[in-house]
Amino acid sequence: MRILLLVVFGSLGTLARYGLQGLVQHRTASSFPTGTLVVNLAGCLLLGGVLEFGMKRLLVPPDWRIGITVGFFGAFTTFSSFSYETIQLLRDGEWGRAGLYVALSVIGGLLAMAVGLRAGEAM
Repeated sequence: MRILLLVVFGSLGTLARYGLQGLVQHRTASSFPTGTLVVNLAGCLLLGGVLEFGMKRLLVPPDWRIGITVGFFGAFTTFSSFSYETIQLLRDGEWGRAGLYVALSVIGGLLAMAVGLRAGEAM
């Protein structure tokens, strides 16, 4: 059942990301990645709300929780998961670890992308 929910919610998250990102980017008609920015910020807002309200106050079965959080939001944006994990580290007083996670994620992601692009060019 969990796998089916992941597939269904993951598909919905992918379609929601594609639709929202494209709509926003088309409407802004800009070279700035407004669509991606809106998706990432919306994903953070929605995942935060779903986790705090929906998952803690409503009786949501564990398989559905995984489907919604990992499936939908994982496909919609992983930036929301990154943001949630960083906030959890900060809530736990782990300021140094939170800073390290942010720095490694952002700088490491940019470096990994640069290396991947170079490797792709060399092929």
